[in-house]
Amino acid sequence: MLAGNDNAKLKSLINYDYYNPKFHFCEPDSGPKKEAESLGSILFGDRIFNSPYDIKMLKNETCRALCVQQVPGEDAKFINDRIREDYALNWLVDGLPAAEMKVDTKTGDLFFDMGFNLGNDDGDFVDAPALNNHYEIVLRYHEPSPGVYRVVGVLVWPTSRGGSQDIPSEGELDCTSEVAPLILQENQMNTVRYSYRVMWNESSTPWATRWDNYLHIFDPRIHWFSLINSIVIVVFLCIMVSMILLRTVSRDISRYNAIDLSEDVQEDWGWKLVHGEVFRTPQNPMILSVLVGNGAQLCAMVAVTLVFALLGFFHHPTVALLQLL
Repeated sequence: MLAGNDNAKLKSLINYDYYNPKFHFCEPDSGPKKEAESLGSILFGDRIFNSPYDIKMLKNETCRALCVQQVPGEDAKFINDRIREDYALNWLVDGLPAAEMKVDTKTGDLFFDMGFNLGNDDGDFVDAPALNNHYEIVLRYHEPSPGVYRVVGVLVWPTSRGGSQDIPSEGELDCTSEVAPLILQENQMNTVRYSYRVMWNESSTPWATRWDNYLHIFDPRIHWFSLINSIVIVVFLCIMVSMILLRTVSRDISRYNAIDLSEDVQEDWGWKLVHGEVFRTPQNPMILSVLVGNGAQLCAMVAVTLVFALLGFFHHPTVALLQLL
């Protein structure tokens, strides 16, 4: 499992590294190590590190303690402020972001909302937000052939569990009993125990379409409006350019006809000057050929990639990256 950076969902645009010392998240025994990012991750500004979570393929884990951290009051205020700003945690598992399963109230469709809340400040927690320190991790897998398994979905249900901290920092523990939520006190030292549970569920979703659940469209009419708007703008611009060209060419033709009638010899002007530039050797032919060749290659690569993406050979981040470029 890889831990990404914190991203605010609604109220803030400032990103924090997952292992920012003020959060006091559990770190690997040898310390966090930076992982190599793909081109898409670099363009989106992701910073990826390893994590201390021990997850093995098709192996369910009971509730396990990850670590116990001591959070001073100053850092507790920092965490509570981030919870009030609706900050979310971003994890990556096999290239898929951890998400929360939600329901579209208009269509009733289930979809994956990327990231999960750092804490809860709704309802009874408006004055004192609760920190989510327990994670129910559900990994969905697909078996395309016997003995071959692929991760096609990552779901996380975060909860806040306070109560007694008189337990070992590692190993199995009870996370099913009802306990009070974890409220960080801003005027004293706080003890925070992080725990998690892992469950594997088989899914019929193939690997090629595993991103479909993440790319949910709340209102498809928005896309139709954007498409119609783009078509109207393109048609309007084409009509304007055509009118300008028609007036220019008509005026030049009228001038040339007048010259033919008067039999006066005059130099060419306007659009007829193009015929003299077509066969003229450019000043830097080598640079021009390199630029034209590279441009043609890039256009061909984009076209072929889009075709294969539409056929389902590539997953959706490839298409999103091409749109960004």
